Amino acid sequence: MSSMRDTLIQCLSEDYQNEREFLRSFQQVLDKEGDMAYPVLLNILTHLDFSVQEAKDHWVHILYHQKKMGDMLNRPVSLATAVCDFFSYISKDLKTPKVVEMSTFEETEKSAKLDGLTGLFNRGHFNETLTGELNRSQRYEDTFSLIFFDLDDFKKLNDTVGHQAGDLALKKVAQILIDAKRVEDTAARYGGEELILILPQTPKIKALVIAERIRKRVEEMDLQFQGESFRLTISGGVASYPMDATEQEQLLRCADRAVYEAKAQGKNKVVLHTPTKRQYVRIDLAGEVRFRETVSNNSLTGKSKNVSVSGLLFESQRPLSLGAEIVMEVPIDPDQPSLQLRGRVLRVESTGLSFEIGVAFLGSACELENSEVAVALMQHLNIPIDELFNIPCR
Repeated sequence: MSSMRDTLIQCLSEDYQNEREFLRSFQQVLDKEGDMAYPVLLNILTHLDFSVQEAKDHWVHILYHQKKMGDMLNRPVSLATAVCDFFSYISKDLKTPKVVEMSTFEETEKSAKLDGLTGLFNRGHFNETLTGELNRSQRYEDTFSLIFFDLDDFKKLNDTVGHQAGDLALKKVAQILIDAKRVEDTAARYGGEELILILPQTPKIKALVIAERIRKRVEEMDLQFQGESFRLTISGGVASYPMDATEQEQLLRCADRAVYEAKAQGKNKVVLHTPTKRQYVRIDLAGEVRFRETVSNNSLTGKSKNVSVSGLLFESQRPLSLGAEIVMEVPIDPDQPSLQLRGRVLRVESTGLSFEIGVAFLGSACELENSEVAVALMQHLNIPIDELFNIPCR
């Protein structure tokens, strides 16, 4: 609900003087969100609450009233004027008209949701947005991810360079988050030096790519304060619904624990939350793994189960020969080409209905080191890319 409201506010802000464009944008929201957009829009315009059917009926009458007023006055009448006049004199629900000051009103309301220092959303708005995203993902059986960031050695920075330098660092990191996020993402200051991102419809590995990109930008940033130069790093933790948790507080704890793990590993890292009982690190892939033996042209598919330091574990409806060399297409990210990997079959176990195939990676690190997704995967496994593939990159 909160993200829909923000979208409508953005549409109004951008197209306030171009009603035809606004109505087109509103129709797009209706197509995506359904009739629930009607009461949200009218609440933005009037601060009144209506049921879905009431709001829908009112909207139809408002558009008719706008046309009627224009015909009577023989000049165009703005939508804001029509809304104000309709609720003040026709429906008479609006006791204190404020539609004409809508931009000022919305700016005031928006400022109540923002953190004064960083310009990010505050914790209250973050909690509302997270609740809404959790409900949406449950309803549509979708996934989303959280990225929790914590500035490294922030107390030391405040003590040695000064609190104003700490404020500057927070502002700069916040701007990196704003620049890196998509329109549908929510960036917030959770508290102190803790910042957080909500990434709707984003699988875990893609969230890791985004988090790693942000971490690198912070690491490369050169900060200046009163003639003194200093640098900064951040640690991050990633958790995803429903893979890591299905409850709001539990999901936050998972992301928070991943941050602590990143700190324990030496800071300036991003870590995915993984239950400690697992022998392998679990990654949701964007589809089935396609594979074929190098001596055969027959292409097969398998359902990925886990990725470990040594390779990939997946399910197959057919067994493979131990020692066989295979070529795999691993769909890490739906927006990127599948990762092309070579491996050797080291494990074949029957589960009754299918076979678990364990594959050790083979191949040249040089072929993969420039792939953003591959680098993210290697960073997630916490070992150098050439060590993972057992062949040095020269």
